[in-house]
Amino acid sequence: MKQKKLYMIGNAHIDPVWMWQWQEGFQEVKATFRSALDRMKEFPDFIFTASSAAQYEWVELNDPAMFEEIRQRVAEGRWEVVGGWWVEPDCNHPSGESFVRQGLYGQRYFKEKLGVTARVGYCPDSFGHTGMLPQILKKSGMDFYIFMRPLPHMKGLPARLFHWESDDGSRVLAYRIPFEYLTGPGEIDSHVRRVAGEIRAPHTALMCFYGVGNHGGGPTIANIKAIHQLHEDPAYPAMVCARTDEFFAAIAEPLPVVHTDLQHVASGTYAAHSAIKRWNRQAENLLVAAEKWSALAEKVTGQPYPADFHRAWKNVLFNQFHDILAGTSIEPAYEDARDLYGQAMSIASRGLNHAIQAISWRIGIEPARGMKPVVIFNPLTWPVRQIVEMEYGGLRATDILIDDEGRQVPMQVVRSLATVSGGRARISFVADLPAMGYRTYRVLTPPPQGDAGAAGAMPGPVADIAPPIEFAAMSASDSVIENGRYRLEIDPSTGYVKSLFDKDLAFELFTGAGAARPEVLEDRTDTWSHGETYFHKVIGAFTARRVRLTEHGPVKSVIRVESEYGQSTIAQEFTMYQELNRIDVHVTVDWREQFKVLKLRFPTNLHFPKVTYETAYGHIERAANGEEDPGQNWLDLSGSIKERNIPYGISLLNDGK
Repeated sequence: MKQKKLYMIGNAHIDPVWMWQWQEGFQEVKATFRSALDRMKEFPDFIFTASSAAQYEWVELNDPAMFEEIRQRVAEGRWEVVGGWWVEPDCNHPSGESFVRQGLYGQRYFKEKLGVTARVGYCPDSFGHTGMLPQILKKSGMDFYIFMRPLPHMKGLPARLFHWESDDGSRVLAYRIPFEYLTGPGEIDSHVRRVAGEIRAPHTALMCFYGVGNHGGGPTIANIKAIHQLHEDPAYPAMVCARTDEFFAAIAEPLPVVHTDLQHVASGTYAAHSAIKRWNRQAENLLVAAEKWSALAEKVTGQPYPADFHRAWKNVLFNQFHDILAGTSIEPAYEDARDLYGQAMSIASRGLNHAIQAISWRIGIEPARGMKPVVIFNPLTWPVRQIVEMEYGGLRATDILIDDEGRQVPMQVVRSLATVSGGRARISFVADLPAMGYRTYRVLTPPPQGDAGAAGAMPGPVADIAPPIEFAAMSASDSVIENGRYRLEIDPSTGYVKSLFDKDLAFELFTGAGAARPEVLEDRTDTWSHGETYFHKVIGAFTARRVRLTEHGPVKSVIRVESEYGQSTIAQEFTMYQELNRIDVHVTVDWREQFKVLKLRFPTNLHFPKVTYETAYGHIERAANGEEDPGQNWLDLSGSIKERNIPYGISLLNDGK
């Protein structure tokens, strides 16, 4: 009897989008599924494994007869449904909520349409895997996880089979595919020999994945005949066509535990194609906000809950496929992705507007002549103090802003989005908002002092407001702005941040020649940047063309820096707020360089720093060593002030990647 065994997993890794658009991927899914069904008729022992609910839905809607065949094979146990997600997504950039929705929509589809749910998570080709996935997988009904990247030379692991653990203690049994998830259409003996060579004590078996992939195809007749022949050859292990869950069910020996994310893989994908990553973030945030307010509006006002949110989420989830969201597909594929995100955000915006309109029209706002209410909603589950900017029609020079307690709030008129204003203005103010709630503000013209009771005076609390206050602006010039906490200085000759000074602690945050600045670095790699973990060779610098103060008032001041390098330009707007201890940097880049990468460098004057990144429903600490690392909305760099041993840190927040 043979001592070793290979579970032969027939599959077809299908990229619905990559070097082709989704329409071609659609065709390949149908052709591959048809081929797998035909092989089942020819070989009674053949078993096929396939993931991605989105692909099954394509077949269901376009070829119901084929879908019914698949349903029958699933019921027989010869067609294994794995990866209970909508697609095989990028496993770094989607939010925690998006991963949960991948499981919700994927598992719900499989249960409703095929009568099963996947127990095996399946994402062999994604470029790294965030460390909180075990918790998300486990709570989505999946106890096992199959991946291939990072390969052994990218990240050392104690074994190919291990318990993968997230921060909450959740574990899944994970398997790293040896060498490759696909084969060619003919003989597979060399692939089998390589995989068999990986069977080492205490293991006696491994899974071996075979079948034509990437552009689809699946196991061929030659593949399956080769398995039968090699099974009879005493030089090879026992080989059986199998399901992945059969392999996991046979595992009994003690296994090591891995408690970390699985990186680095193709570090270029962490940043490639800024647009797709920003669209994804916008759509995720908008959909979550729209769902929250729509649920509340239905409960408190009877406003019908939108029936098309599922369509919006499916668009977003599909675009999270690893070769789309990672930025590695062809340009026309991103036009398709843009359109899907556009439909998703349009649906979300419509639902959100219906919800907040329904709620705001039921707020008891006492009317007053010349007064306009402004209701600000906060979809977050914690209170926030947040800058608000909005277009406003009919603003008068003497108008003021008051909150719901009758207190005047600093308000600043800034540049309107309308080139020809036509009575339009844009106002900026800081709002204090309750958790998952709203607050009402009022823009009004105050009555003359001592004339509150005059004819036409504003009734109620509006008439009782204190005399208008003239709020002072912060100190600002074309190169320096400062509030009560910070002083920011821009070097007018370079456009670099020369200094960021904490006045409370008398501490200069940035250090080094030129301090914070955009840098041009050499990048001779491709989109994936395989094998590169950091970019460090500086080959150019931007030159400032113009540095000037563009906004100045009681709420905020803005310095705009316009710079150029080669054929590229960059505009940075540094915004400091009177009442907020944060600095916003709005950056617009027109990048036209080749084999170069642009980075914004923030050299901090911190001792023994460590960096903490947000991940999907979690966080991870990493070394501050200059490596490319994936993160989500924020990172925190914390250390101490040298020689004073005072803890100190800085957080960087982003709107896309």
